[in-house]
Amino acid sequence: MSKPVTLEPASSQNLNINSQLDFSKRLQAVAGRVNAASNIDEIMLEVSKDICTLFNADRLTIYTISEDKSYIISRVKTGLDSFQDLKLPITEQSIAGFAGLNKKIVNVADVYDRGELVKLSSQLHFLKEVDKRTGYRTKQMLAAPILNVGDNELIGIVQVINNKEDKPFSQIVVAGISEICQILAVAFKQRQKQQYLARSKYDHLISDSIISAAELEMAARTAREKGGDLEDVLIGDFQIKPSQIGEALSLYFKVPYEPYRADRIKPMEILRNLKRDFVESNQWLPINDTKEGLIVLALDPERIKVLRMVNQVFPKHKIIYTVCTHPEFKATLDLFYGGLILKFQRAIVIHW
Repeated sequence: MSKPVTLEPASSQNLNINSQLDFSKRLQAVAGRVNAASNIDEIMLEVSKDICTLFNADRLTIYTISEDKSYIISRVKTGLDSFQDLKLPITEQSIAGFAGLNKKIVNVADVYDRGELVKLSSQLHFLKEVDKRTGYRTKQMLAAPILNVGDNELIGIVQVINNKEDKPFSQIVVAGISEICQILAVAFKQRQKQQYLARSKYDHLISDSIISAAELEMAARTAREKGGDLEDVLIGDFQIKPSQIGEALSLYFKVPYEPYRADRIKPMEILRNLKRDFVESNQWLPINDTKEGLIVLALDPERIKVLRMVNQVFPKHKIIYTVCTHPEFKATLDLFYGGLILKFQRAIVIHW
């Protein structure tokens, strides 16, 4: 027998939806910073505070796994800069270790509540030593495993501490930390393949002599300082054509590049239940339903494939992913949903 459904007032539903959309947009901004980082250390240092702010948490620790895979070691700790790196065995004796061993998210309302911990494992304890040394009172804790793309092997842990609202972390935050871990897993895998510089979506711009490595690094730094998008800087400041960036993205993601077309016909049937806010925050857009499959435009096809969100929305379709630049994605959104399309058309045409 199905459980009865309790209907919330319309105003409450709208507030909840708006909160989720706002959270999703801020999460995508953090994801963008992860993707713009050139190496793992940069991801750790520059994104940790953003993650902490996103989850409205007081502190955050990101662990990576040791070479022998027997323990985790802290790579970044917000609020604990004066202490040495934390090393925890991957066992059920600590909350982070438990999350790593069982490869599951752990959301604890009060780490000092022995009864709550025992429900997870009789061996689970909160390590109080740091609290004793600092006078800090840890209460809420959310720990999530970073699992390698493909083989699901543990490569790290994200742990956030103390909700500033002094209540358990919400399901929106739990879902958010799950996505952050997946984004970090993809980013770590991509960066670890590199020997000199972290593999970049724009490497082929360098190999094709369109831009130098130093100029690309300068553009990335400018984007970070401005809090903007790297592709906007490449197009606006460095006069790189969207088609050149698109071809580099195509080679990186190994999917076709789909340029912006002003005469593209809006696929009314497949967009019927997809609102602009949802599409814009999740950064994928179905653009055509063909005999070969559903053509989906995405800014990061690899991340979208991992999350399998498109498959959940269109379970009966074969999905064919394509990629484009940020300005082209925005222009296509405006073409389908309405907006400041002329602005983006001009930007694309001028630099074509």
